[in-house]
Amino acid sequence: MLSSTRYSALSTREIIAESLRFYVNRFDALVFPFLIANLLKSILWKLAFDLIPQFKIQPGFTENFLIQLINYLTFTIPIVIIFILISWIIDVLPNSLVTKYSSDKLEGRTPSLIGSLKTVTSNIFSLLSVGFIKGLLVILGLALFIIPGIIMAIIFSLAIQVMIIERLGIFESLQKSRRLVAKRPWQVFSILLFLFLLTAIAGISGEIICSYITRSKGYVRLAITLIIISIIKPVQPVAFTYLYYSLSIDQRAIKTHEPHGPLFPVPPQREEPQELIGYHPKFCFKCGQRLPPDAIYCPRCGVRVKT
Repeated sequence: MLSSTRYSALSTREIIAESLRFYVNRFDALVFPFLIANLLKSILWKLAFDLIPQFKIQPGFTENFLIQLINYLTFTIPIVIIFILISWIIDVLPNSLVTKYSSDKLEGRTPSLIGSLKTVTSNIFSLLSVGFIKGLLVILGLALFIIPGIIMAIIFSLAIQVMIIERLGIFESLQKSRRLVAKRPWQVFSILLFLFLLTAIAGISGEIICSYITRSKGYVRLAITLIIISIIKPVQPVAFTYLYYSLSIDQRAIKTHEPHGPLFPVPPQREEPQELIGYHPKFCFKCGQRLPPDAIYCPRCGVRVKT
């Protein structure tokens, strides 16, 4: 963890370094959700490959060949897009779990996968909706000369973090993600690029390993590659959680931050929902002020912090 006496926003290098350190220290807890998700995705893509017929390449570029190619792409591309979107939605669940786990640790609470799972399941519809909208926009953007898809991926990269941490609605989370990213878009792009290259390296490594241990080119090879990728995937939600807090730091709250508190002050949130009745926060959800153990109202802004 970074020294809690440092209150400035984190650089790209610091976010990546802290995310990797956090991940390595909690490897066993963070990998499991992605391992389950990628095993499920391997079965999904096995079904997709069974649905997509093989295209027989004919010698020469004739009119008949061109018609067959157009018909093949017309049938294949929609299937691929649908399965990519489903895979994206499946990834929302482990991303949300790891985001909640990381957030609890950074805010000074005791992280737990069981507790994180309860939070995720209670917001499952909203999380899946955000994942669907975000995935659809990115896929459509990639189809339009790639660059619009990259822009969509950057703009909405923090939507899951906003929804989990601030408990906002679907479109509020998307809008808040856009506003946060607008503060430092090139930093968000740099982190996305790093995570993409890390995942690509894991995929290539998986293919190399498969070439040594099996000659199969079907489901077994795909499953092994996705399992190896799942070892790297948890770094993404951890890095975005660090990035979220870095972009959300309130300078007024930072001035009152105590040396032994969590790494970041709690970001502004809406009123506590009913399921948190009885929970006593360590920081004010409105201004970030550290609270006395028996506080009912924030000593700085006066908002009621315990129902």
